[in-house]
Amino acid sequence: MSPPEITRSSDRRRQHPDSQSGKKEKPARSSKSYAIWHLSRRELSAAELRKKIIQRGYSEEEADEAMAFVQANNYQSDERYAGMKARSTAHRAGNRKIQMDLRTKGVEDTVVRAQLDTLAPEAERAIEAVEKFRKLAAEGVSRELGAKVWRYLGYRGFSGDAIKQALQALAQPAQDAD
Repeated sequence: MSPPEITRSSDRRRQHPDSQSGKKEKPARSSKSYAIWHLSRRELSAAELRKKIIQRGYSEEEADEAMAFVQANNYQSDERYAGMKARSTAHRAGNRKIQMDLRTKGVEDTVVRAQLDTLAPEAERAIEAVEKFRKLAAEGVSRELGAKVWRYLGYRGFSGDAIKQALQALAQPAQDAD
């Protein structure tokens, strides 16, 4: 009897042997080298890296051993990861969004708060983010524009106080640079 015809790529994925057992076969290389390989590609939080190691088929003990190794050699640092993520998103995200994103990656709250303290004040970042609305506010900030700016900044995790300051700055005429 011939195998059934596969018409969609999703059908092919379901037939993969690893997906049926739920856990991948343990690779030949060590968990330490696997962790270093991941970290050579991009910065990861400790929780993300540990999860990737376990999903690959290594035991929890091997994952803990690899995590201890990469952290002892300063290959992985949650402080460095949180600082990099916070700085890269600070120009377009408020403190709440940055904090939520880092929490979902498994970074501790004390580390997150320390990294937020190193950033520019949230109100200044909100004012920079709202500059894209400057042309629309040439005749003044209408009720509709104010609501649009409020939604724009609120969705990006800026606090109400920062949004109010940004709206006040938008209502003032632009300062020409001499």
